[in-house]
Amino acid sequence: MRRFGSTPTTILLVSLVLGTAAEPAMAGIKCWTNNDGVRECGNVIPPEYAQKAHEEISNQGFIIKETARAKTPEELEAARAAAAKKAEEEKLRKQRETEQMTRDQVLLQTFTTEEDLTLAHKGRMAVIESRVKLTQTHVDKLEANLRDLQTQAAREERSGKPISDNLRGDITHVQRQLEANRGFIAQQREEQQELDAKYGADLKRYKALKSGAVRPGQIDD
Repeated sequence: MRRFGSTPTTILLVSLVLGTAAEPAMAGIKCWTNNDGVRECGNVIPPEYAQKAHEEISNQGFIIKETARAKTPEELEAARAAAAKKAEEEKLRKQRETEQMTRDQVLLQTFTTEEDLTLAHKGRMAVIESRVKLTQTHVDKLEANLRDLQTQAAREERSGKPISDNLRGDITHVQRQLEANRGFIAQQREEQQELDAKYGADLKRYKALKSGAVRPGQIDD
């Protein structure tokens, strides 16, 4: 194997040889940098530098091929991880687009106008409000019943009698009913808030779809 360092004389000789078409033996000259930082050229890359970056030069002295250094195991693992992350992100993006397309189609096929969407929202809110009012009426009655039971228990205590087990059971039962009904009202209020938020988002999306500002399935990033 012929091997050339990067001294001025060597560079001159390599240039003269590369520039002479009558020297076929020098075709495909390869150049690399050794461990001392010195650029070397030859017709074969030494094994110890085979994994490092190198170039192949034509007879006319032009670079015809550049080979990057081989990646380290750590770099290869990082590249694999990056590729896997990119693939997962693309999968999630397509999934989001599919889900958005379904929601958009439901909006466009269900409601002819913005007014239809608004009326539907008001109808759902009214149904929930009627449940709340009915439950609140029941709560008011339970609270009155509980006050009567607690008054009876206080009267028994003042008379020196122990509160009967039946009375204690009635008080506990009413208290549990109150807790359940109040919880139901709270849950219904939360549902109303969620419906309001969804209505706002749906109306905004509906307007954008109708105006052509967005296309069905388009994700707002």
